[in-house]
Amino acid sequence: MRRDGPLASLLVTAGLLAGATLVGSALRAAGLQEATVVVTYVLAVIGVALATPGGPWCLVASALAVLAFNFFFAAPTLSLAALDPAMPGTFAVMFVVALVAGHLAARLRLQARAAEAARERTQALLDLSRRLQDCTTGPDVVAAMAATAREALGCSLAWYPAAGGGRALGAPTLFSADGSSVVEEGSVALRALANGIPAGAGTPAFGSAFGFYRPVGPAAHAHGVAGVVPAAGLSAEERGLWGSVCGLAALALDRVEALEQREEEAVRARDQKTRADLLRSISHDLRTPLTSIAGTADVLLEAGASLDGAARGRLLAGIRDDARWLRATVENLLTVTRLEEGGVSPLADVELVDDLIEEALRHSAADPAHPVSFEPPAEPLLVRADPSLVVQALVNLINNAVAHTPAGCAVTVSAARSGPSVGLCVADDGPGIPDSEKDRIFEAFHSGSGGLPDGTRSVGLGLSVCRAVARAHGGGICVRDRKPHGSVFVLSLPAEEVPDV
Repeated sequence: MRRDGPLASLLVTAGLLAGATLVGSALRAAGLQEATVVVTYVLAVIGVALATPGGPWCLVASALAVLAFNFFFAAPTLSLAALDPAMPGTFAVMFVVALVAGHLAARLRLQARAAEAARERTQALLDLSRRLQDCTTGPDVVAAMAATAREALGCSLAWYPAAGGGRALGAPTLFSADGSSVVEEGSVALRALANGIPAGAGTPAFGSAFGFYRPVGPAAHAHGVAGVVPAAGLSAEERGLWGSVCGLAALALDRVEALEQREEEAVRARDQKTRADLLRSISHDLRTPLTSIAGTADVLLEAGASLDGAARGRLLAGIRDDARWLRATVENLLTVTRLEEGGVSPLADVELVDDLIEEALRHSAADPAHPVSFEPPAEPLLVRADPSLVVQALVNLINNAVAHTPAGCAVTVSAARSGPSVGLCVADDGPGIPDSEKDRIFEAFHSGSGGLPDGTRSVGLGLSVCRAVARAHGGGICVRDRKPHGSVFVLSLPAEEVPDV
């Protein structure tokens, strides 16, 4: 039985008037005047106005109150006859007072309900605004709309994103409020998008539809169409609330688009800077060894016969060193580009750490002024890795340590297990790396704030390759200080368990 139904209102009216009669009887028994009984019935009518839909029930309660007062309290009692000639006037005044008081109470109740509904709508919009502040993507905004539709309206959300430059709709995303299926009404949503006005239940366009659909954003640049389902029981205020929700969502989607555009512009600017750095490195660092190779080759071709064996050997060694440096630079450039862009995936397999390190030592640059040693682990260590990429990364770390430390500094390579990963360490006893540079040295084309100790060329790709290799394997790379001085680079790779024999 509905609380505001006719039967419920009748029971409330009868109960309040019966209660007023009992209270009036107690007041008469206490010797109070009839005016107090009249006030009791007026209060009962006010109660009817507050507890029922009001309107005709105030009229019915006022009439019944007059009849009850005449029957139970006016002489002769238990009769509708009135002996006092002044009683009809009293009844009329009582009726008017009760009716006016009831109507005023009903109006106050309606105003209170309207104020409460307005407060709830305002609170729903405030909650949505707070949700939207944390949204960084379009799906986040749509999810916030779905939460508001569920909490404020008790409805499900059907979201149709705009497509084809705002002239069509994409596949819908449905958010059920109670776990039931949501009806798809793409034609109704498309009408709302095309006309730029609401469509569906309660509107001239597709008024028999199951949902109520509004375009989100201006007609010239709508982000999509948001529909609440079912919409048959929505009031005009609730439809207005949904319009405000769509307006806030449109602003949030505009903000998300602006953020995405700024991020894209930042990426383009970073890519342009990278290309500019690459061109600058190629035009300077790569031209130097090419010039040296060409010049040395010219000397050998023009005056090679007049040079002794030692001089020719030194010139040929210079050509070989420059060619090796160029080859290593090109390999690093190709590797870091492919790994960062996802163009190549590691061919990972179970590898013995000792084999990887020894292979890297064989390919690293030999320099008598920088002795390089290997401290094998106490027990065999296995990693899951692509051996060619890991060896290239280790070679870069070893050559980097040799190139960036003064003559006489030693380089030590070691490995250790740490939880689910194995750390391949390359340590030197050089001057170390300033804290301000530790976060930047793994960036491409960054070769440190100062020059190399011996003037060796450096494009700044070696450590960037190491970082790309580590990330491609699901590991990482870091640098820390070595005591009393020097640096330690740690390349972490996923560990594999040594099988039981």
